[in-house]
Amino acid sequence: MRDVGYFRDLPHGDSAEISLRDARGSLVEHLVAPVVGYLTGGCTLAAAAGYAFDELHPARPEIAPLAILTDREWSWPNDLPYYVETYRVGLPEEFLRHAEALGWRPPQLTAQRLAEIAGEPDD
Repeated sequence: MRDVGYFRDLPHGDSAEISLRDARGSLVEHLVAPVVGYLTGGCTLAAAAGYAFDELHPARPEIAPLAILTDREWSWPNDLPYYVETYRVGLPEEFLRHAEALGWRPPQLTAQRLAEIAGEPDD
């Protein structure tokens, strides 16, 4: 499974990824709504104890309880749609082409399939 949205300056980020600050403002405006719709439509793969906060806002307002969503091929933190909508953060072209090919609607996965995915080793 591929990851998207784990920006290196997030507490749950990946140090090998681009910075959230550097990604801000790089998604074209007409893609914001379909991308947000796709990301919010993913299935919850895992939930974590804790909250995601807006790391770009000086007051760091709370976004949501932290969880990981998936469409079976990609996974992302559930704060990603917030960052896309609020700051137009850019995402990899490969992910955008994937979501567009699915009509901007992620597949709905059964509980059994989610359990299988959660048990699969990372690539």
